[in-house]
Amino acid sequence: MENRNDAIINKIKGLLAIANDHKNDEECQTAFIMAQKLMMKYDISLSDVEVQEDAREISEGQATAYKTLYWWERALANIIANNFRVKWYYSNKILKGENRKKRAIIFMGFQSDVELAREMYVLGYDVLTFYVRNFVDDYYEENYLTRERSFTAELKNSYTRGFLNGLEEKFEEQVNQMQQEYGLMVLVPEEVKTAYNDMFKDTKGLSWRFPPIEEVAAYQRGYQEGNEIDYTKSTLDEGLTV
Repeated sequence: MENRNDAIINKIKGLLAIANDHKNDEECQTAFIMAQKLMMKYDISLSDVEVQEDAREISEGQATAYKTLYWWERALANIIANNFRVKWYYSNKILKGENRKKRAIIFMGFQSDVELAREMYVLGYDVLTFYVRNFVDDYYEENYLTRERSFTAELKNSYTRGFLNGLEEKFEEQVNQMQQEYGLMVLVPEEVKTAYNDMFKDTKGLSWRFPPIEEVAAYQRGYQEGNEIDYTKSTLDEGLTV
């Protein structure tokens, strides 16, 4: 029988596949919001089921290749970690033939939560890059502008900040809704917090710089598309077995 995370992941992947077929289908932007809701909802029904011992072991999972990370990749990792019961950090490595360190994003938590967080990060990465690319292409076409590298970077950064802020706000809204409805919140387990703090007790916390919002219209469009989530979809409960 499928376990809870496998069922959720397969459900979300199916939604994304549908979204990619339709290019601008709204399922694309709702996929990982729905995953959070499914995760929280089915934890309720599983509360009286014995949890396998290995599922409670703290593990780590690499979500990216070792590379130069963009600011928004770190921001996305932070959002995923805050909403899927894990912590995250950088792993540094100097690759063969290179002089500068490259970084990878690592999630830490219970094994089942890490697996889900990794999958959701990849899906979130795909959704965001898809929407950013479409927005930039449409912007130049609709405004009859010649592409410029620096302006394209401003558009991407502004749109991305808006999208991530809209997405994060929607996660928070959903958590509040689920807390009122079921008395549950997405909380990082104490065992995970302790292991994480022990690992990094002598180091500074993670930090990175956000680029300025150069294009307000791009930010607003990104915020709107990251925040417009439909909670009434019947697809939420269809075809999911646990």
